[in-house]
Amino acid sequence: MHSTVNLAATAQQHDLFVEDNVPSGVAMRHGSAIDIDPLDATFRDSARAPLHSWFPYLEGYAPRFVEGVRMEYLPAAKRILEPFAGSGTTPIVLGQSGIECAFAEANPTMEFVIATKLKILGMGRCDRQLLSSKTAALAAQLTDRARSAPADASLGSAYGAAFGASVFFDAANFAFVLRLRSLCDEIDEVDPLLGSCLTLAVLASLIPASRMKRAGDLRFKTPKELSLGTPCILALVKDRLLGQALDMVTSAELRSPATFACSTASELRDSVQGTWDGVITSPPYLNGTNYIRNARLELWYQRLLKSKADLRRLRDGVITSGINDVDAQTDWRPVTSGVERVVAELEKNTYDQRIPKMVGGYFRDMHRSFSVLVECLNAGGRMCVDIGDSIYAGVHVPTDDLLVEVAEGLGLRTLERIHLRKRTSKGGQPVRQQLLVFEK
Repeated sequence: MHSTVNLAATAQQHDLFVEDNVPSGVAMRHGSAIDIDPLDATFRDSARAPLHSWFPYLEGYAPRFVEGVRMEYLPAAKRILEPFAGSGTTPIVLGQSGIECAFAEANPTMEFVIATKLKILGMGRCDRQLLSSKTAALAAQLTDRARSAPADASLGSAYGAAFGASVFFDAANFAFVLRLRSLCDEIDEVDPLLGSCLTLAVLASLIPASRMKRAGDLRFKTPKELSLGTPCILALVKDRLLGQALDMVTSAELRSPATFACSTASELRDSVQGTWDGVITSPPYLNGTNYIRNARLELWYQRLLKSKADLRRLRDGVITSGINDVDAQTDWRPVTSGVERVVAELEKNTYDQRIPKMVGGYFRDMHRSFSVLVECLNAGGRMCVDIGDSIYAGVHVPTDDLLVEVAEGLGLRTLERIHLRKRTSKGGQPVRQQLLVFEK
């Protein structure tokens, strides 16, 4: 079904509906028509799913979402790309389903998270059972081993260089974080995969054990939230290790390779071989989120942030989607007439002149990424993109519509648009989440 259809001809069909804030003349199917529940397009189920729950990633979607999209639009596909892998849901689900996947991910923390999961899923059952036992044993020994480990002085120095006077941890938890870093290094030397499991457990525990809260953007907790107390990071890490130990022996093994190809979608053409049958992805939303800044504590723990300049360097590798991504080098020239209209309206109405530059830069970056993905697809290949729209200073930024314009300008055909769920902007206005399906 095309993205524009006659409303009168479709209004009576049970699997089609019209939403108030979509362009006039557009109808689309609801996600339930392809067995996708609204919450499948969120991280809610992944937060409870074996393996996928090992690291909280609010921007992710559920394993059922990947499988539902694949069965509906790419049932015969053998090779699928994921240009914005996040926590790895797409490559993991595809690999477990026997579909080859190559993926890109610009956030080094998430690349590490995915790599650890894939290494475990690639092990034989006996080796996984052994790793599970060692992980559970480490959980039992964790308190004693962490207390006896030396604090990593270089990591403490890097904290000051990267974050200045910011206090992200209470003193006791900060001391344990530095000791856990030394313990991770100690275990890495004799058992690298067990060391990776411990590192992953610590990374997943840093924010819950800090004075910060991940709620959209990473922010400081309010006094009321702080009054509830902060858990000891050792208890959090221990629980994470025990969860890993259980999931290692219950998760389905990989049946096809899932391979890290490169850091950014724009590098995929030079990093993968041959043509591919499809794409399943959720790129960064144009919602003002700075994905690298939100991961700064995890990046610091991995010794990837040793100064404020390192944060900027990592930020320059991601899609422009937050106002802090914008700098003098940002190329924000509009790539389509629709983007030009929205940017012009934002220039007249916005409270921050970085916002129109962010919007222009976002679509220029996505144009570059889409153009590379088109080159990677074979004839008839399909690109399935989960995306949401935004509102800034009262100006609606129809990200989904504008990405359709970008894609069709690159020669893709819009096959279908699926309504996934209604959302609410920070200002309380209704926005939406859609699945865009294109065909080469």
